[in-house]
Amino acid sequence: MYAYMIHEKNELILCKSLAKLIMNIALHHFRLVDTISKEGSLTKAASALHLTQSALSHQLKELEKELDIEVFHRQGKRLQLTEVGYRFLRSSEKILAEIRTLEEDINNYKNGKTGKLNISMQCYTAYHWLPGVIKDFKSQWPDININIVSDASRRPLEYLMRGDLDLGIVRTQMVNTQIVYEPIFEDRLIAILPADHPLAKKAVIDICDFQDQELILALYDPSYQETPIIETLIQEQHVKPKTLSRIHYTDATIEMVNAGLGISVMADWIVKPYLPGKHIVTKPLHHSIAKRTWYAATCKDTPAIQNFLSCLKNHFCKTEMLCNEFDDVADSYPELRAI
Repeated sequence: MYAYMIHEKNELILCKSLAKLIMNIALHHFRLVDTISKEGSLTKAASALHLTQSALSHQLKELEKELDIEVFHRQGKRLQLTEVGYRFLRSSEKILAEIRTLEEDINNYKNGKTGKLNISMQCYTAYHWLPGVIKDFKSQWPDININIVSDASRRPLEYLMRGDLDLGIVRTQMVNTQIVYEPIFEDRLIAILPADHPLAKKAVIDICDFQDQELILALYDPSYQETPIIETLIQEQHVKPKTLSRIHYTDATIEMVNAGLGISVMADWIVKPYLPGKHIVTKPLHHSIAKRTWYAATCKDTPAIQNFLSCLKNHFCKTEMLCNEFDDVADSYPELRAI
């Protein structure tokens, strides 16, 4: 038992000694040994490291004093590694290679060449437009991973402030000095109805038309988000739908309308991909309530975020999302317009 305690004590002393030694060896000591071994002399090594010969000689003496053993044999002007020196060199090569990799990774991250971006869109879980943006972005910055945070769609600004989101595409703005908003596009709201619904015969849908209807709208958090424009107008005009359901998922809302379980209001570009094969028609809303502006919201200003934002804006500038591609909305709406 006594011998075991002595052994443990010696192990502890050795660990403390090694820890102290490692703490006292600086990065320039590893570079010093690596460079001298390659150049073969202090003069050439000093030139390669942009130091005076006396400064380099001082660093070498400092290292050997710390190790309490010679790292190089002096043979005239040439220096030859000792056995300990060779062992030190092997560690130096590994450490310096890792440092170079670390520096490169940090520079790539700082320059927006590597990393991860967490993005989300307020209210909607339909991202059919996003693959085109990501494809364009990845063609230029292939080492940036794009992560879609669907859970943030109801509270994107809160996720931004917590640092769980890098960029949110939002309609509502919150007074907060941390968040920067940049308008990226405008869209239009349209009504979607079963094809055999009585309102399908109307050219334009107004708020009063929702009276006694089974209305299906996007889910929102009243404790955090402002009331959506449609619900605000329903309240202001004292319109009373027969039922009002709030659903988080876009495709679920579309399927409920398709099944004749109600009518809904969505952005034209959200609805478009779901229409083929559906028993659904779309109708424009009155122009005074249809137009909306979307913003890119960010809390951080990194090259990766700015590069993605640039791709996002370019996408909406180049892509022709024409509302008049809907047969029954033709001539009623201009195209979705990038800002």
